[in-house]
Amino acid sequence: MTTRMRQDSIYYGKAIICMLIMFGFGYLPPIEPITPLGMHIVGIFFGLLFGWMTIGLIWPSIMGCMALVLVGGMKVGAVLSAGWGSTTLLLIFFMVMVAGIVEQSGVSHFIAMYFITRKWVLGKPWLFTFVFLMTVFLLAAVTSTIPTIIICWSIWYSICNQVGYKPYEPFPSFMVVGVVMAATFGLSVFPFRPVGILVFGILEDLAGLSVNYLTYTCFTIPLSLLCILVFCALGKLVFRIDVSLLRQLTEESFADVDLTLNKKQKAVLIFVVTLIVLLLIPSILPKTFFLAALLNNIQAVGTAMILVAIMCCLKVDGEPIMNFKQVCSKGMQWDVIFLTSVVMPISSVLTAEEAGVTAFLLKVLSPFFEGKSTLAFLMIAVASAVIITNFAVNNVVGAILLPVFYPFALALDISPLALTSLLVFTCHFALLTPAASPMAALLHGNTSWCRTGDIYKYGVLIVLASFLVSCIVGIPYALLLF
Repeated sequence: MTTRMRQDSIYYGKAIICMLIMFGFGYLPPIEPITPLGMHIVGIFFGLLFGWMTIGLIWPSIMGCMALVLVGGMKVGAVLSAGWGSTTLLLIFFMVMVAGIVEQSGVSHFIAMYFITRKWVLGKPWLFTFVFLMTVFLLAAVTSTIPTIIICWSIWYSICNQVGYKPYEPFPSFMVVGVVMAATFGLSVFPFRPVGILVFGILEDLAGLSVNYLTYTCFTIPLSLLCILVFCALGKLVFRIDVSLLRQLTEESFADVDLTLNKKQKAVLIFVVTLIVLLLIPSILPKTFFLAALLNNIQAVGTAMILVAIMCCLKVDGEPIMNFKQVCSKGMQWDVIFLTSVVMPISSVLTAEEAGVTAFLLKVLSPFFEGKSTLAFLMIAVASAVIITNFAVNNVVGAILLPVFYPFALALDISPLALTSLLVFTCHFALLTPAASPMAALLHGNTSWCRTGDIYKYGVLIVLASFLVSCIVGIPYALLLF
């Protein structure tokens, strides 16, 4: 048997297991108080998890939607309305489009080079390292994460070659991991990025609560900065990494770097800044103010749609600022879109009274949480997110955990917004295995500059340190804000 045939056999074996779980689990005897319908829903859920973790995101998600119709008791229209018709999915779609045009236009590369060529960071290795990682963080917050990682890696390789660092040496490897870490933190900054949109969308379905964008951003930015600072401190104090070669960097080192923007890039940058400001305005201005009232009326998805439409309409040098077809074909994260299309409907039926799943979880977990303090409960929730997100695709971890922990948060009189914000933030600590996230898969595939052992050497400690930051600083801060 050839290698390809063996791989195909394994693939189809996984596909069959996925289908058996998805469509067959529900015929097992119900475990009270889970109902027969609830068993089918749980089976679909477990089948989706298996498919997402071992196969991919797109076709298991499609089959999950069909399973909700065939064995889950839902009508086709209800599934499509809850998934493809949800504002959550539409917001993800249009925000991913904006991120795509930022990357395709070259604005990402300009921003990266602008910050690392500042005179005040050159000749100061650890300051340069922090600013470099902060640049990655900023780019990932406003553009596509994987292109950001690739762009910043390429810049880092050029710097290493220029000053004399070789592949697999401690500092290059440390920064290869650091770039991915900073990018994942950047992905968590705004609630209108994919994971935040998805999990807060589920919260809105569960509790009718919506997050204040500005408040959430004020929660994530300080925590992210602190985690990046801790990462640099670990490099300097624990790993004792030699950064002395970076002292060679001067203004002359970047003399050939072009830091001018063309007309299209300027237009893209203006539109991105405008979008972020418009999304934050309802959190700043009084609700009665006409602009805030208008933006609240059309919601974030309406704002994003209008800005995308204007970018597709306006032309610079005879070409539209945004080529819709080009962005959809090259910059669209279709796996996230299809995942959201099934997560939204299944999260609603999992928590439905008719399924009995919530009642079962309360029955099983109540003794475990009984007598626990607010701090202990939230630490367990954070620890669960951190552990699971490193073994399962981080896009779904928050969606899985929120319905589980939500009833207990209510029982302990904990703000659901505080719980959800902590889950969204810590779901991004996804570095340690290729299954953790697309970014982690990209990191583990980088065998030209970093060994797998180095990923675990640096990654385990920064994940642990970030967990401690989330518990010591993040939990009290979340309870204060929300």
